[in-house]
Amino acid sequence: MPRAIHVNTANQQELLEVPGLRAEDAAAIIRFRHAHGPIADAAQLSRVLGGRDLDEATRQHVDFAPADETAPEAPGA
Repeated sequence: MPRAIHVNTANQQELLEVPGLRAEDAAAIIRFRHAHGPIADAAQLSRVLGGRDLDEATRQHVDFAPADETAPEAPGA
């Protein structure tokens, strides 16, 4: 199993380790987290990335924990 990147706590460099994510995707993820809190699942991540379908390689490399309001990137944290 590939190393999973925690989408809700990863920095830009760590997000770029996910196959299929580009620098602008990592920036969009970080902006979303700061504005709205954690990303809950692959469907929400897809919306954050402009509605792009996530391929299997991307899905295997992402983890959404923690995905609650106490996540470090949650607003007010």
